[in-house]
Amino acid sequence: MREIGVRDLKRSLSETLRAVERGEQVRVTVRGRVIADIVPAGAAVRDDRVRALVADGRLSPPASARPIRAPRLVTSRRSASDLVIGERDAER
Repeated sequence: MREIGVRDLKRSLSETLRAVERGEQVRVTVRGRVIADIVPAGAAVRDDRVRALVADGRLSPPASARPIRAPRLVTSRRSASDLVIGERDAER
């Protein structure tokens, strides 16, 4: 993975994005500290810690993919506090 400082990224943003489009992954740093990874859209981010937790049986991968759309917001005339208290009381 190529590293690039934020100043250099600003200077060569178009070129860097073309490289990412070709499949390259770019790590962005500020004063030597990693702040972001730029990866191609849809690419799975490699996270060895998560894989290790799954391998140890301490973490289960999701059973299904994330929903395509966010849940629909519900409007109510009651306050948020009243709704939370109502849900809490319903669980008892």
